[in-house]
Amino acid sequence: MSRIETRESVVIFIYQATFKDISYEEQFDQYIALNEELTDDIEYFKTVTRGVLEKKKELDEKISGFLKKWTINRLPRMDVAILETACYEILYVDDVPTSVAINEAVKLSKKYGTPDSSSYVNGVLSSFEKSL
Repeated sequence: MSRIETRESVVIFIYQATFKDISYEEQFDQYIALNEELTDDIEYFKTVTRGVLEKKKELDEKISGFLKKWTINRLPRMDVAILETACYEILYVDDVPTSVAINEAVKLSKKYGTPDSSSYVNGVLSSFEKSL
């Protein structure tokens, strides 16, 4: 599985986690059992999913500073999962260039978001990048 596919799995896992009321470990075990192909890049998947969930409050606060006319609670959950994952990668994953995190987030928002998601995600992440 490529890093792009693993990143997509991270976003889907983070999105699904917002609907479940069970521990990260249980969700992780269930997700891995259903997606055995993740074993190729399991450490990256584990690191980023755990990191996003552990730093969710911090990431959401950072993202909220760049939302125009919106609050994070009003955004579609998939867009939030994409933004959280990209922000986590930008801040904490040294081997992922910022431009790659942003480009991949925009691609995922085109695939899974609303018609306006990709431009909104791009704008938020570009502003976030400039603030660093």
